[in-house]
Amino acid sequence: MSNTKKPRILAVDDSRVMRRAMSKVLGKTCDVVEAEHGEDAWTLLLNDPEIQVVFTDLSMPYLDGFGLLDRMRASDDPRLQEIPVVIITGKEDDDETKQQALDKGASDFITKPFDSVQLQARAKAHLRFGETSRKLTKASEATAVDELTGLGAHRYFLKVADEQLAYTRRHGGQFILLRLDLDEFNRLFINAGKEHANSILKQVGKTLSSAVRKEDTVARVGLAKFAMLLRETTMEDATETARRILDQISKLKFDINGNKLNVTSSIGLLEPHIDEEISIEAIIQETEKYLSKAAAAGGNQVVVKSLQKIPTDKKVSIQTALRLLEFGHTDTIKPHINSIVKQLLPLLKYLAENTDENTAATIKQYKDKLGA
Repeated sequence: MSNTKKPRILAVDDSRVMRRAMSKVLGKTCDVVEAEHGEDAWTLLLNDPEIQVVFTDLSMPYLDGFGLLDRMRASDDPRLQEIPVVIITGKEDDDETKQQALDKGASDFITKPFDSVQLQARAKAHLRFGETSRKLTKASEATAVDELTGLGAHRYFLKVADEQLAYTRRHGGQFILLRLDLDEFNRLFINAGKEHANSILKQVGKTLSSAVRKEDTVARVGLAKFAMLLRETTMEDATETARRILDQISKLKFDINGNKLNVTSSIGLLEPHIDEEISIEAIIQETEKYLSKAAAAGGNQVVVKSLQKIPTDKKVSIQTALRLLEFGHTDTIKPHINSIVKQLLPLLKYLAENTDENTAATIKQYKDKLGA
């Protein structure tokens, strides 16, 4: 008899028939524990660190599947944050319900009535993913990678970004954060299935990896959510990088069940003001405001914001002033208007002397208004 320990799976459903059906199918290769509702499941999860995958119904008494997901993903315990959760859906569950589950951190779906092959395949895939993730974490948290895309993992990104933030506080320099979401990805996941969705995420991961420099950090921080930390670069260059990424992703071609498909993305790009109180979590939250604006405007675009404060005694170049205008930072320019005007006057004088009469007259009007 083999002494190999079976992986443990938690089956959560208020229907005893459904729980027993899952136990019967999965019991040959897994140790299945059952819970009648979310509260029982939560108690088991808190007290049993051997549980590796959760299969849960959505509609249950006391605590439903949504509530269970909320507790797991909001937990301070990384184990509970990362356990794969497969949602059991019925014919009455529409796409909006599935999207809500994905938003709350669901890993996959299985529709009842399900057959034994389908159930075993889902369990095997998520057990394998979980085992790989645990090995990576044990090997070195500092070098943890996202198994699917090969990019950095969420916790790894937070660690690196926090270290870079501390460095920037002490020594100064540029600190720019980029957050990218694939547009309408939850709907794609639901319609195309996990296998095709994963194929898209892998290709996007390759695109992002090739788009950044060695000194930058890129990670997958959610289902179809990515983050980049751009070091020692200007906002002009960072904006150009963001626009290039949008273009490259939109040109990717995918074959989904014989149908050709393109995906787009939205980006929020932030140059924060660094002080002693600011945290990396606060910077990410601020960046996501501009990501949300890009998505709300229809997606496939980048929204840029610089909160960098320029000292009033520092000379602002015309190029910098134009950049600030492009990003809508007129308040930042106001204290430096006199300095900018002094730089413009020689250029206006040259243009007035070397252009046609109509243009010269227009330029003269501006010069007169500026008091030249």
